[in-house]
Formats: sequence, structure tokens, C-alpha cells
Amino acid sequence: MTARRYAALATGLVLLAGCASAPSGVVVSGTVDDTLTTVTVPNLAVPAVNLDAGFTDVTGAYNPVTGRTSNQYSGVGTTYSIGTTARLAAVKVSQGDTVKAGDVVATIDPAPLQAQLAAAKADAAVASAQPDLLGDAIDTTYDNQATIADNRAKVVDAISTLTKAKAKLVKARRTIDKNLPKAKAGLAQVEAAIAQIPAGVPVPDELLAQKQALTAAIKKMTAGLKQIKAALPKLDKGLRQARAGLKKLDDAKAKIVDARGTLEGLQDVATIQAGAMQVPIELARVQLGLTNLVAPVNGVVVQAASTGDALAPGATVVSIRESAPSTLTAWLSGTQLAQICDGDSASIAGDWTTTTVPATVTRIGTSWQYPPTSVATDEVHLTRAVEVQFTATGQLPAGVPVEITIAGCRPAAGTDTTNG
Repeated sequence: MTARRYAALATGLVLLAGCASAPSGVVVSGTVDDTLTTVTVPNLAVPAVNLDAGFTDVTGAYNPVTGRTSNQYSGVGTTYSIGTTARLAAVKVSQGDTVKAGDVVATIDPAPLQAQLAAAKADAAVASAQPDLLGDAIDTTYDNQATIADNRAKVVDAISTLTKAKAKLVKARRTIDKNLPKAKAGLAQVEAAIAQIPAGVPVPDELLAQKQALTAAIKKMTAGLKQIKAALPKLDKGLRQARAGLKKLDDAKAKIVDARGTLEGLQDVATIQAGAMQVPIELARVQLGLTNLVAPVNGVVVQAASTGDALAPGATVVSIRESAPSTLTAWLSGTQLAQICDGDSASIAGDWTTTTVPATVTRIGTSWQYPPTSVATDEVHLTRAVEVQFTATGQLPAGVPVEITIAGCRPAAGTDTTNG
């Protein structure tokens, strides 16, 4: 009986020695992060429309063929901010609604962009007809060299068409130059958001869809820009050839063969132009695809704009609080930081509940900073600390202060870690 008591006593001493080296818990104050995902108005390239058309005080020369004036802008658009804001045709959610990633939460009035697409298609149709028209002109030079005067008029029309086409391509290039960096920035933001997702957590489908859509848009705009850059020098060359040919037609009817060669060159250029004019069409389609605003995450709507609102690019349309485990932030001193490791378990306690919520240390900062005064800490704010982020197993009330107990992976400094 005495031997058994000694054995039990020895076992107890061993256990006590092991406990002496176990890490002690770290208790800190923290705050539940209140992170909102916003759906914003995209940057849309709205076409410049001559809003003075049909009025008696129209400025600029009138073209009876196109029905347009040389002045493509008016003060009306500036007065009423047309083209600088996007009107919400429908807002399909309200505060408190639950949404899923991919749900359409609002739509932007597509009418201006539909008009842009229609105009781009009409211009492309005109451009695609030019090669055949120039081919007819070439045939005419073989049939009757006396039609030099008619051919001259067609060359003039071709020069006018090419000049307008060049202006449209230059405008399309400016639009792409403006939107390509924004698309790349948006892709960088999506990639940054994906990078912020903790290891082991699946990347949401909506982020992958956004990345794919932005990548496709960047690819289209880059290809379009390449086509435009390749087409513009050829258009300039064609214009120079056309003007030279026009002079030859004026100089003598005997040089009709040279004029025919010029028309053949113009036909080649017009073929290139017809292909390049597909770029504005694709750009308009990309823009139309941005009029449906979708929820990037699952969650609850905490704020939404109203149908009919006119908002500037970048303005918030809908704010969503994501339905995901809450993250928490705490600032730890050097002494506290020395006792914890990434992946340590923790428990969350707060005034709103009588039980604790399990959590895990998911990120430990790498720099020492002064904690924001708005953040609850158990240290003096003038003391530098390191930001530590936790992920809870469930959702917690956003923005509330909490007490976090971290299991810790190392004992506190000065703790006796010997077994003797």
C-alpha cells in the first residue's frame, strides 16, 4: 500500500513539472472588424452626343449625307451632367435583404451605351461598304476613262470617310487608354482580395468571375489598341495617297491609270479600316456588360441607393456585410507577442453573450505601430504594438469590443520552464 502511494506521488510530481513548462494564456482586448463589401458604379465611356440636333441654333457645318453637324458637343450635356453620371434604372435590394454572390443588385440605365453600340455598328457598316464602293470605282476606270470627274468625287468621299474613321479610331484609342488602367487596377484589387483570403479557405466564385471578366476585358482592350495602332499609320498613308491621286486626277485625264492605282490602294486601306471599326463595337459591348451590378459576396445589405439616383463613377450603390466568420483585431505588446504563434487557438468573450466563441490567430503583423485610438486595447496607446488578426468560428456583432484569450505557444518571459 505504501509503494502505491509513493508511485502516485511520483506521478503527480511529474505532471506538475510538465505544467510548469506549459505556455500561459494571453488575455487581450480587441474589436470585431466591421468590414463591408461595396458595389460601386463602374467607369463607363458614354458617347458624346450632339444634343443641339434639331434646334435652330445648331453650331457647325451641316452635312446633308450624314445628317450631322461638325460640332459634336453642346452645352446641354454639361448643364445637366449627361455623360458624367450613371442613372440607376433599378435597385433590386433594400436594407436588410439577404443576397448571394452573383445576384444582380442594381442595373444602370443602358440607353446611352445602347446608343453608342448602335452608332458603332452604323459606322462599321459604312466602313465595310467602302471596299465594294471603291471596287466599283476601279471597274469604272476600265469602262470609261471619261468618268474621271465621277471618280474624283468618289476619292473626295473616300478621303472624307477615312478622315472620319481616323477621328473615330483616335477617339476609341483615347477611351481604351482611359479605361485600360482602370480595368488593370480593378484586376489588381480583385487579386489583392484573393491574396487576403486565409490559406485553406476557398476563393469565392464571384471573385474568380470578376477576375476572369476583368482579364477578358483587358485582353479585348489590349487587342483593340494594337489593331488601332496598326491601322492608324495605314490610314494616314492611304489619306496621303488619296490626296496625291486627287491632284493627279485634276492634272490630266491621261493619268487615269495612276488614279486607278490610287483607288486600289484605297480599297486595301478601306478593308483594314472595316476590320478596325469592329473595335468600337466590342468596346461598347464590354461597357454594356458592366450595367448589371452584381453582389460579389454572400451577405446582408446594410445600405442601398434608390432607383433613379444619378451617381458618379466609383460611388457606392450597395453595401453588403458578408455572411462569413467574423474577423477580430487586437494590438499586442512585445511581451504578449512573444507568447503567441500563428494558428494559436483563442476564445472570444463579450457582453452580448454568456458563452465564449472559438477563434484562431490567422495573421500577425510585421511592424510596430501606435494602435488607433478608436481600438480597444489593454495597453497605453502611446506604446507601440503589433496588429494581430483572429478569425472566429461564427459571426459576431460587428464593431463591438471583446476580450480575447489566446492559448499561446510559448511561456511568458521569466516563467520557470525547468522540470526540477
